[in-house]
Amino acid sequence: MNIDEKSLRAIVKNLERDVEKRPRDVATRLQLALSYMRLAEADKAREHLEKVIELDKRNVEAHYYLGILWADTGKLEEAKNAFKRTIALDRSHSPSHYFLGKIYALEGNLDAAISQTEKARDAAPGNVLARVQLGELYLAKGRIRDSLDEWLEILKLEPANLQALHNVGAIYTDLKMFDEALEVLERAERLGSDTSLLFYNKGLCFMGKQEYAKAIEALTKAHELEPENTMTLTTLGEAYAMSGDIDTAMGKWQQVLDANPDDLFATYNLGLAFLEKNEMDKAEETGEKCVSLNPAYIPARQNLATLAVNAGDFNKAIAHWRAINQLDPGSPRPQMILGELYYRAGDLDQALRLTEELVEKLGQVEPKDKEERKLRSDTEFLHGTVLMASGSPRDGLDHWVKALNYNPNFALEASGFISRAIWPELLKFAEEHAQTEDHRKVISLVSSFVNEDTRPPEGVEAVPKVEERRKVGFRWFSRGKK
Repeated sequence: MNIDEKSLRAIVKNLERDVEKRPRDVATRLQLALSYMRLAEADKAREHLEKVIELDKRNVEAHYYLGILWADTGKLEEAKNAFKRTIALDRSHSPSHYFLGKIYALEGNLDAAISQTEKARDAAPGNVLARVQLGELYLAKGRIRDSLDEWLEILKLEPANLQALHNVGAIYTDLKMFDEALEVLERAERLGSDTSLLFYNKGLCFMGKQEYAKAIEALTKAHELEPENTMTLTTLGEAYAMSGDIDTAMGKWQQVLDANPDDLFATYNLGLAFLEKNEMDKAEETGEKCVSLNPAYIPARQNLATLAVNAGDFNKAIAHWRAINQLDPGSPRPQMILGELYYRAGDLDQALRLTEELVEKLGQVEPKDKEERKLRSDTEFLHGTVLMASGSPRDGLDHWVKALNYNPNFALEASGFISRAIWPELLKFAEEHAQTEDHRKVISLVSSFVNEDTRPPEGVEAVPKVEERRKVGFRWFSRGKK
């Protein structure tokens, strides 16, 4: 019940009189302290709360409200201590766990914040505030599924909770559960929600479902509601591009750049559009701009590397992939691509070093799924090819066989590489040194995709010289003269 200030001060006056008559009356003094809190008279409220605690050290409410008072005045350490004392007296005191979790979150200690908020929820499962806080904390920690569970529980408690509907819709969108996301977002819309974010997420869902006309409609609405949001306009451009309307898409991205010339994503998308329109100089220019805006933006470097390869400039492509390799050292893909680029540039020593190192690294763990097996197969095939071009045909063929074992379709899936990187003389060289049926089998598979016009990289002999294997034998010990 709301009480105006005049009435509240009258109540305070009566409570002060009662406390003066009965100074050890804990309940009356606590009411007086809470009344002062409502009047925002923190010092008087704290004085009476501390007096209550002096009279009754185990008074849970006094410790709790003292924590609230400290928190309201920005003294978070004192607030934490007060809430901890409350919990020491009552481990199931949900509000204290909740506020303690909030303080830990403000301090950046997400694990402690989650732990306390979980206790708040468990102590009072119907506490929507605790569940909301926990849902947000799980999201911040990357625990998407746990967050989703909390928001769904909130919707059971409050089916019309718009915050929960928006968050469930957003999470479903991120999980690519587009139909589920749309159902939830449209529920929010029917309840009167009219936010830019709602229509933005609807647009993403329709894009995921390849319903581009609906995506454009939703994203246009999102842009109308929040015209200054350049991300929405950038995504609207993507929807137009995916629908095949490149020119309109480019117009949207240019609008973004007119407002913010340094917008990375609009610049990148514009570069992709120039690639699509075969305007390579402009594509390279926008790619270079992306890298200048953010040297760690890997997609732009990948595109620049592709442009360099298409122009025959392997050194430039290698420079970009070396940068990518440094930015993403845990991924094997940059190292594999570097191996191929060095091979195609004619630097067989570097190619051999990189591919051998990668084969050894990947060989430490057996691949578990299809993607890992394909990666292993591609690496074995590349390494085998480099070995062959370096004059080790039998070792090379052994690695080709491993590629086949990891992926029976390796040759078909590597047909692009084969057509540009394996020349007829190299294949004949392999045939001449085949020793097993497996050797001959992989040669047959690869031969289907060899282009008769393919030439070896510059500086690489069409027919490699066979590397002699080192002979290992006994060596007599020779005692030197004294």
